Amino acid sequence: MSEIPSYRMTVELPVGFKDKIGAVQRLAEVRAVTGADEMFIGMSREYNQYPNDMVYKMLLLGRCVTRLGDNAIVSLTDVQQLHARDIRALEYAVYTITYGSDALPEEEEGTPGG
Repeated sequence: MSEIPSYRMTVELPVGFKDKIGAVQRLAEVRAVTGADEMFIGMSREYNQYPNDMVYKMLLLGRCVTRLGDNAIVSLTDVQQLHARDIRALEYAVYTITYGSDALPEEEEGTPGG
């Protein structure tokens, strides 16, 4: 009998963020995307007003990032305040855990995240 795969992953943030006491935090946790996440985004006012990839990604990370440092309650505002490199690392982790590493887009040297 095969083991059920884990649908959570710890991510090391390349830049990190300062917590409430000023310490730099570099660990985050993400979970896999569910059908409920996609339905929520598809029905959201933000996405319907501005249907583009960036809005989709921010809303998705706002739901799938389950921990930032010691903070287990993560809001969309928390995610929006992260450095672009941290956003990219979280995005790749969510896609990897949901669809597998083979589904990640190829990137060339010198491109964002490459």
